[in-house]
Amino acid sequence: MYGREEEADTLIEQLLLDKDAILRYGASYTMATAYAGTGNPRIIKKLLHVAVSDVDNDVRRAAVTAIGFVLFRKPEQVPKIVALLSESYNPYVR
Repeated sequence: MYGREEEADTLIEQLLLDKDAILRYGASYTMATAYAGTGNPRIIKKLLHVAVSDVDNDVRRAAVTAIGFVLFRKPEQVPKIVALLSESYNPYVR
């Protein structure tokens, strides 16, 4: 899915809605690779939602990592976007 952006959206939605945490984990990395370096605000919003709302800690951590992949060409934006996550009670997100 690397670099496919909108082509990956259907697969991403299917993975995010699955009950299996491993597939939701995969959704985070699918977003990371499909939108790597784009800084796409829609994907960042989706990843932030996963990072704070998923019930599985590994899925949350994958979402935070994926934000870094999406923003790797705009590193100056990373602190602003993840600032509130750094105050999270969850050590997997911090």
